[in-house]
Amino acid sequence: MVDALLALLATLGALAATGLLVQRAYKDRLLYLIAWSFTQVGLTLALLSMSLGFMMGFNGAFFRVMELGAALIGPVWLALGIIELIARYVQVRFGAWLFTISYTVVSIVILILDPLKGSLGKSLPKPSATYDALPLLLIDGAHVVAVLALAGCTGVTAWLASKRDQEAAELLIPVALVALAGVLVVSGTRGFLPAPLAVIALGAAAGLVWYGSMRTIPVYDEDDEGYDEYGDEPATGYEEQGYAKAAKAEPVPAPTPPADSRRGELRFPEPASEELRYPENTSIPERPAFPAGGDPAGATSVDGPLGGPLSGPLDRSPLAGLAKPGALGGDLANACGQITVYTLLDGREEAFDRLAADLVKAALAAEPDTLIFACHEVVGGPTQRIFYQLFRDEAAFAAHRRRPHLQRFLGESRTHVIATNVIELKLGPAKVPLPAPEFPGR
Repeated sequence: MVDALLALLATLGALAATGLLVQRAYKDRLLYLIAWSFTQVGLTLALLSMSLGFMMGFNGAFFRVMELGAALIGPVWLALGIIELIARYVQVRFGAWLFTISYTVVSIVILILDPLKGSLGKSLPKPSATYDALPLLLIDGAHVVAVLALAGCTGVTAWLASKRDQEAAELLIPVALVALAGVLVVSGTRGFLPAPLAVIALGAAAGLVWYGSMRTIPVYDEDDEGYDEYGDEPATGYEEQGYAKAAKAEPVPAPTPPADSRRGELRFPEPASEELRYPENTSIPERPAFPAGGDPAGATSVDGPLGGPLSGPLDRSPLAGLAKPGALGGDLANACGQITVYTLLDGREEAFDRLAADLVKAALAAEPDTLIFACHEVVGGPTQRIFYQLFRDEAAFAAHRRRPHLQRFLGESRTHVIATNVIELKLGPAKVPLPAPEFPGR
């Protein structure tokens, strides 16, 4: 009865952890969270079978569910998730998914159809006394692969962290926790531990998987500054995504845009063909704000940020973003920003776009000195996205780097991105075209 009660408590705990992890995986659509969700489901079903077996006696169904969930699916998919999390080559992640799915399908068929031997009672059955050689060989293979993958990933992460790799340093603790969970799963399903210790090992493994997965998601304070989870220093994001802490932006000449206007291309308005003359002390008029309660989506002609008419409906798509009303008026001598080009993994575009839409909305709403913040698709490049960001001065740009919504985007988008290219921008007053004077009769 004590074993049954202990198994029931472990089942409830594993069920709660599984629900939280599945909810997070459904929301974020991250592959490593999906893989670990399979692990959690397997461990929960195994613990439930143990609880019923201790109370009513084990039978073939309880034993098979226990072995399939904890001895096969648990460790193999746990290793797959950790490879998906830290591997930086698409080929490695693809190979891991191909092997895991193939091995799991073949092993499930054999473990379900292979006949059992011996008799089962209320005591925890040992695999070596119940299964024949082939099922045992498949379970042993799953454990060997899982242990090697978990140990190798932990070692690689620790080595990269020792080389001052920021991403590896942030993942070291979650990877170590998940690797420890894998050791507990293998120990609890080999049949070497007494029943209470086996139950505790599987329940603790489910808790460690959940806690480790949550540690891979950045945690922030509610204030605007945003602190990392290791100390009081403001979190500044990942250097490879263009937010180096000590980076000094240098002037970079803007590329000449093509003549035709197409979606995903960043362009400045082109002056008229004849030479324009400007009166002295000409100021740039501010773009008027939309009336309270008005919807800019239906506007067909409003004053553009540089004084000329902006014809056509305004783009309200999540990727577009908008310049703030009146943001480009006044002195822009100190304006700065950057263009960031993201190359995405195939199939990750939708997940990345959701994160980008949240970031654009938060930046435009919470940062008063953000002049332009937009994300574009690229014509002919479905796996590329371009962020265009312009801030009033260096202080506004530095404050943007500390924002929680930026840190959250950097942390959650890294599994969708293959490469990132960054162009730092400086904008001087001579680069801002002034409005042409109006001549009567022209």
